[in-house]
Amino acid sequence: MSASTRSIVLGVLLCAAVAVPAQPSSAPRRAAAADRPDLHSWRLTRHGFGRLTVGLTRAKIERRTGRSLKFSYNTGRCAIWGLGGAPGLSIMTWKGRLARVDITKGSWATSEGIRVGDSESDVRSRYTQLRTRPHTYDPNGKYLIVPGPHRRVVFETNGEDEVTGIRGGRVPEVMYVEGCA
Repeated sequence: MSASTRSIVLGVLLCAAVAVPAQPSSAPRRAAAADRPDLHSWRLTRHGFGRLTVGLTRAKIERRTGRSLKFSYNTGRCAIWGLGGAPGLSIMTWKGRLARVDITKGSWATSEGIRVGDSESDVRSRYTQLRTRPHTYDPNGKYLIVPGPHRRVVFETNGEDEVTGIRGGRVPEVMYVEGCA
């Protein structure tokens, strides 16, 4: 084969190699999933949930959890979001910043180990300074409130002595009984 023929063949092979699209790799997706923190080790407090603290933006929430927020609804400045891969957790933002985190089901826990389904006496034994308010919709239910000047944890109970929901975050949003209202 002559030198000019080799050059032509080499040029054709290089053009063909450049023209073949690169195959997408699933390695970055697997690595990203492996880098996501275990949210079940995080705990709800009056300041937020684990590394999600009151005041974070949506981008920082997604970065810290390694998960995307899933829009549920909004009422202007207030929005409610689900967290991908975390059923039973929801995020409330006010003017684009985290205001509160809600637990409605699952094994998510507070800093003192309280979960949805625990009893009112469990809450009272682990949180000694509670304020109590009657439930807005359940005549036998209550709101058990861990007080604080700017941040609180609120436990909702039903008439059967069971915690049905928990939320933690900033006042006044943490005191809203209907999501954004």
